Amino acid sequence: MKQGDDNLFPFTMDLKDEDGNVWATVSVIPSKDPYKRDILLIDAQNGNYSVRSITELLNILEKRKVSLEEKKKVLEFLAERLIFLERIKL
Repeated sequence: MKQGDDNLFPFTMDLKDEDGNVWATVSVIPSKDPYKRDILLIDAQNGNYSVRSITELLNILEKRKVSLEEKKKVLEFLAERLIFLERIKL
């Protein structure tokens, strides 16, 4: 799983396997509730998920045998996007 430099969408992060194939995308978007955010996992094989928490997302990544370093990258991405959304008040 690697974050690609070719990602043009600021609210998504591609998750790649060791061969460089995208197996899923993580997305952070504004929720219907103006004070909440939705975290989505769009999995190429298993469908789409709206995860209830960052912990739930990490548990899904654990089941997929994602390395600790790659999980850290996902957490950094989530933190960056959540801070950005808070600043623009979407």
